Amino acid sequence: MKRIRADIARPETPGPKTLVFVGDLVDRGEDSRAVLEYLSDLSIPNCNIVLLRGNHEDQMVNFIEDPVGKRRWLDWGGRETLQSFGVRPPFPTADDDELYKTAEEFSTALGQLRDVVDSRTVLSWRVGNVIFCHGGMDPDIEIDQQHPKCLMWGSESFMERGGPPGYWYVHGHIIQEQPSIIGNRIAIDTGAYKTGLLTVARITDSGCAFLQQE
Repeated sequence: MKRIRADIARPETPGPKTLVFVGDLVDRGEDSRAVLEYLSDLSIPNCNIVLLRGNHEDQMVNFIEDPVGKRRWLDWGGRETLQSFGVRPPFPTADDDELYKTAEEFSTALGQLRDVVDSRTVLSWRVGNVIFCHGGMDPDIEIDQQHPKCLMWGSESFMERGGPPGYWYVHGHIIQEQPSIIGNRIAIDTGAYKTGLLTVARITDSGCAFLQQE
């Protein structure tokens, strides 16, 4: 964030600025709570801040609503998220009652931070001919008719063919060894939770450049 703040202040990039977090803000890392707390209070002068909803945020909320049906979230980083909130993760053999108890404890611990997901996150964001979405878009469907599942989870057709023509698509979800520009896709997920490599794309009228922090 120090590098991002300094970059936003560059005289070379005047005009309105938007900082977009492309989702998957929780789960895989060791301190999801701190991330949500930080983002809930984040403010940068002369910069709009947008939070996209990734499949991990969606699964986290779904677990609270239906812990039995969505118990697989625990294996996708949910255990780490529970621990960051001081909630003991259930054993893999936990019965339904234990899962409901865990979900209730987690909901209480999450408290007002749930609003960061429920009210602050959006499925996509468009600036000019650049569209930001966590997972991707179906290339055969108009951009205003995309299904939420595709926006959060992506699709094989998006990975193969990109999004609907006429736009650039900045997305996460699929881990790359290095950030990549493939067709009309700009993929920036470099798997920070396991690689330690966090990537940011700076997109201006002049093109796209990548900033990385190890």
